[in-house]
Formats: sequence, structure tokens, C-alpha cells
Amino acid sequence: MPLADVQAGMSCTGMTVIQGTTISSFDVQVLGVVDDAGAGGNRILVSASGPAVAGTGIAEGFSGSPVYCPASDGTSEVIGAISQGVGQYGNNVALVTPIQAMLDEPVDPPSDVPQVNFTTRALTGPLTVGGLSPSLLSVLQGAARRAGKSVVAAPSGGPPAFAVQQLVPGASVAANYSEGAIEMGAIGTVTYTTGDEVYAFGHELDGAGRRSLLLQDAYVYDVIGDPNVSAGDTSYKLAVGGHTLGTLTADTPNAVIGVLGAPPTLVPIDVTAHDQNTGQTIAEDTQVADETGIGQPLGSSGTTLVAPLAVGQAAIDVFDGPPADESGRMCLTIAVRQLHAPLRFCKRYVDVGATGTNEATPPALSLDTGGDAATALSLIDQAQFAALDVTGVKVEIDAERGLDKAMIIGARARSKVTAGSRVQVHLTVRVYQGRLVHITFPLRIPRAAKPGPLNMTIEQNPAAAQSQSGSALANAIASALGGGPGSSNPASGNALVPGPGSAAELALDFGQLAPYDGLVARVGRQPGPDVYRNRNLLITGAAPLSFDVAN
Repeated sequence: MPLADVQAGMSCTGMTVIQGTTISSFDVQVLGVVDDAGAGGNRILVSASGPAVAGTGIAEGFSGSPVYCPASDGTSEVIGAISQGVGQYGNNVALVTPIQAMLDEPVDPPSDVPQVNFTTRALTGPLTVGGLSPSLLSVLQGAARRAGKSVVAAPSGGPPAFAVQQLVPGASVAANYSEGAIEMGAIGTVTYTTGDEVYAFGHELDGAGRRSLLLQDAYVYDVIGDPNVSAGDTSYKLAVGGHTLGTLTADTPNAVIGVLGAPPTLVPIDVTAHDQNTGQTIAEDTQVADETGIGQPLGSSGTTLVAPLAVGQAAIDVFDGPPADESGRMCLTIAVRQLHAPLRFCKRYVDVGATGTNEATPPALSLDTGGDAATALSLIDQAQFAALDVTGVKVEIDAERGLDKAMIIGARARSKVTAGSRVQVHLTVRVYQGRLVHITFPLRIPRAAKPGPLNMTIEQNPAAAQSQSGSALANAIASALGGGPGSSNPASGNALVPGPGSAAELALDFGQLAPYDGLVARVGRQPGPDVYRNRNLLITGAAPLSFDVAN
């Protein structure tokens, strides 16, 4: 219906899914046409009523719900898509994006259009994420708030089995970044279809223009009622994407548009985790929509958003009840189309963190591995020399309960030495809450050592004596969602410096994510050479050695 034919007082019908996949209808009254400059043009002001919206009002996830009104010839025509709330208690008043704007046709608004004088709120559903434990979800939610988004958890295990749904007006639709072990996307409603094109939401998803995301049908568990918008929350559909039916290709101010048929290119994220105590192995695979070919509309890849969450979640799931004290090892391999060899590092972790999965902070191994995965992928996004295309991520995690570490108690060696000679160092360490262990290894006296006293210190490599604070993971997620800078370049420690300027620099920065974690021999304040690494124990602390260098 042309916008000029829309009149105040029209009694119309809205359509959306309230539960499952069944399309329900509700009553809509047209209140008038308004000019909402913030929304990008003219909007139709409506109120909704009826059993489908009783108790919840027009919830997030209703975006795209088509509104049909009687035409002059008695037929029913679509006037547009419910797209925004107005912040009123009860959530029953909303704005409708005209169908002409959604189809990018000229709009001929009626004269004397009044201005909107209230704050509007897009009704796209919050990002719905399945597969995350509460602690890891809290990290994602905090990062999403920085990007101006909200995140809710979908029930674990994916939706119940349901038949493939036709994306017809009123049906639920998902614009998903990923599917598999970690499913993430936004839920809305189909407004209009023509041929294989699907128009939905009535507003933008990210407002990023050209896109290549998963276009899916969806299952609605329920509409969660919270009519008190002034408290900062609102009602929303608890829903999850289902079957992939095509590709979401456009993300515009007035609609998201998808094309039925071929799915987008996907990047596989394969995470395997081994429980070293029980011998059990889990494999969790996720596929992420690849937008590299269209220039990364959000500035970073969906893989950078999803892969660290997949890694961190596997490090939680492998324990089946994470303890506070955790040890482990991660080998991360990233295949990049433009590089001859994959980027890879292996790193050991020994850390203390929160127990279980319901804390505000993820368990130690989850935070450490997820943070390093985030930093690694951010380096690829920040590369200055080329637009790099990640084609696959493979992760192996070994996880063990307890702290596989020891503290240096003391060290001794013969005192009379010559420059360049080797001496045997006898090191005593105490295993964490355990026995004393005696270790012997050779140490070369510096060839440049001058005759006389020489003081050396045996210590853990300072570059390896670090654990994740959670900032790397949170920063990368916020950046991928469009809400801030990504992880810093590990070579500089500054997020504002340019990323790697060459493939060699990228490989160097990548390698620095897993520094040597053994012992070094320091002379004065100068960093010393690597001298000893124990495969089973992370040795910490320091001990002095004194020598007398002969002439």
C-alpha cells in the first residue's frame, strides 16, 4: 500500500510468531504518520492489542512483523513492518517502516507530517547465542554492551526438531553469524517476499550495507514479558535460528534483505579437547559466515567474534565441572588463503581461576585459551599488507586438573669457571603443594665474561609469566561487534599502533603469543639465554648463582 493511502484510524492486522513456528495475528490500529528523522524517514505510528501481545506488548523480535490494512477495493495490503518501540510502558505502541521504504521505492508522504518527540528503540531481537556457559556468556554480554547490543542465551542443544519453514510474511527469520556448537544471530520477522528475495526487520541489523550471513528460519520458545521499558529492559522473543535457507545479502537502514538458495561461504572452527585425567575427548565444531569476500563490513571477521568463544567453551566443557586449579596446553592452527603455510603456535597454561560455570568470570583455562585465540585472530584482521582470508581454524586443547608447576627453592654450581665453559647447575624446586624435585642441567658461562666475580640469576622467562585478564577476549568481541578496538599487537602492547605490515611481521607477532616458558640465565638486568624447560612442570621463581671467572 502506498504511504499516501495510510490513514489514521485504520483497523489492521499484524502477523508474527509467538511460540514455535506458527504465525499468529494481532490487532493493529493506525494512529498516524510521523517523521522520525532518527529512524531515517517517515514512519507509521500504530498501537497493538489482542491475545498475542497481551502481557508482553510488542517485543524485540517482532521487528519485521507485517501489518496488513484494508485497501479501497476491499483487499488487504501490507503497509510495512513493525520496526521500533517508543519507550512507553506496556510496549503496545510502535513505529512501522513503510513497505515503500523497504523496497527502496519513492515515498510520497501526506502533508503536515508531525515530528516524533519520543525516543525510539529498534525491535530487532537481542543477539541470541546458544552453546555458552553462563560465565563465558557474561564476557560476551559485557563486550556487547560496549557495542550497543544486548545478548541473551538460547536454550542449550539447539531448537527442537521442526520442519523447514517457508519464509513467508509473519514467519520468524534469523540473521545468523554462525551455526553449530556456537550459534549466534538476531531474530526478527519476515515482512515481504518477492521471488526469492526476503525483506525483514524493517530496520538495520548492524547497518553495514552489503552482507553475507546465514539466512535461516527460526523457532520461538516464548515471548519473555517485561513491559517496563523505562527500567532499561523490554520484552523479547526467546528464539533460535534453525535451518539455513539462503544468504542475508543486505543490511540497510530500512530492512535486511536475504536471497533464498545458496548459503554463504562458511569458515570451519574445529575444537578438540582432551581430559588428561579421565582420557575423555570432546569435539565441538562451529561454522562461521565468511564476509572476507565483501570487505569485512564490520571491520573484523565473524571468525574473530565466534572462534574465541568456541575455544573458551570447549576448555570449560572438557572438565564437566571446572576446578579452580587448571593446567593445559593449546595448539592453535589458522589457515589463511593468502599465506603459503598456516599460522600456528602451542602454549602451556597453568592458572588459578573461578570454579564451575556460573561465576561472573570464566574458569582459568577458558579465559587463557579464549583470550589467546582472540588476540591471534585480531592480528590477522589488523594486517596492513593484505586483506587476509581465514579459511579454517583448528584447535587442540589438553586439560588437566591441578597446577602443574613448581617453585625454585635454590640453585648451586661449582664456583670456579672460565669464560665460555659449561657447568652443571643443580636446581631444587618444590612441586605445588608437593614434594621437592632435584633437576640438573648444563649452563654455559658467557664467552664475554670478564675475570672476577660473575653474578647470574636462574629464573622463569619474564615474558611467559603472564595470564589473561579477560581484556583480550572482551576487546576482540567488542571490536567484532563494532564497539571498540580489538586486541593489541603483542609486540607493542598498544592497541592504537598499526597491525602487522608484512607476512613475516605477522608470523613474528603470532609466535610471540607463545613465548618460551622455561628458565633463562640473567646477568645483571640483561635478559639471559634459554637454559632449561621441563615438559611436565612450569617452573617459576628465581635463584642466584655466583661464579669466579678465572683469567
